[in-house]
Amino acid sequence: MKKIIQNRYLLLFFVFSSMLFANRSFAQEDAGQEIVKLHYYNSNNSIQYLILESTLKKNKVFTPQKDKTYQIYLDSAGTNLIAKVKTDAAGKGKAFLPPTLKKIWDASPQHTFIVKAGDEEIISDFIITKAKITIDTLNLDGIKSIVATVFKFENNTWTPAKDVEMKVGIQRHGGVLSAGDEETYTTDSTGSVTAEFKKLNLPGNQKGDITLVAKVEENEFFGNLAAQKSVKWGVPTKVDTHFFEQRTLWTTRFKTPYWLLFMAYSIIIGVWGTLIYLVRQVIKIKKLGS
Repeated sequence: MKKIIQNRYLLLFFVFSSMLFANRSFAQEDAGQEIVKLHYYNSNNSIQYLILESTLKKNKVFTPQKDKTYQIYLDSAGTNLIAKVKTDAAGKGKAFLPPTLKKIWDASPQHTFIVKAGDEEIISDFIITKAKITIDTLNLDGIKSIVATVFKFENNTWTPAKDVEMKVGIQRHGGVLSAGDEETYTTDSTGSVTAEFKKLNLPGNQKGDITLVAKVEENEFFGNLAAQKSVKWGVPTKVDTHFFEQRTLWTTRFKTPYWLLFMAYSIIIGVWGTLIYLVRQVIKIKKLGS
């Protein structure tokens, strides 16, 4: 009899614990989960900045969090403040590394970025290894190629970084157009990739300049790296200035087509002529009446 009573108590305890856990889980799911991510960018080995992305996960739906304020620190929370950011409508905020932290940045090959919301620490394990990209060109027997090399800062020196996936190509409005047949390339033991330039006869600017790009995206060690180089490998774009000197609908008012001027002035003369005629008739009627 005692065993039955004990088993009942255990069963009740198990049911109560399960209900309490389920209620807590439901409450957490109903309130939503705040997710904050950091993205590190190094552009042309000179401009370094961070993009903070804040979203709210609720019922498996991710919603950007607008007007949220965060503090971003370098290595030490509370002392090495990078910036205070406020998220926009897309839930994102941008912060540049200030010159005041240059000595701290140069002192170590790796750095940790810390994010806080008020006094609450949200991210403290976003670690970045300092890296850079160099981009150069090669022309052998009339075959043009792009050579991109990734270096990482290790043991107080820049050493080649192998097995790094990157995009190598031409900067266009829609993104990076791959230079060859491959969408991405992986660095070898020397930290380099060589991409043959197969996109011939691409339109450039008036001088034939196009912009070559080497880009590493969302690497777990280096973040986002990018380097650019302008070369005269494109087809010069010719601007027909005589086209804008013709009398067309899309030119300036001084180049209005004659037929449009005729229509406009005819309408103006017709309207004002009618008004003048009516005024004169009214004056004549008044005179006849008197």
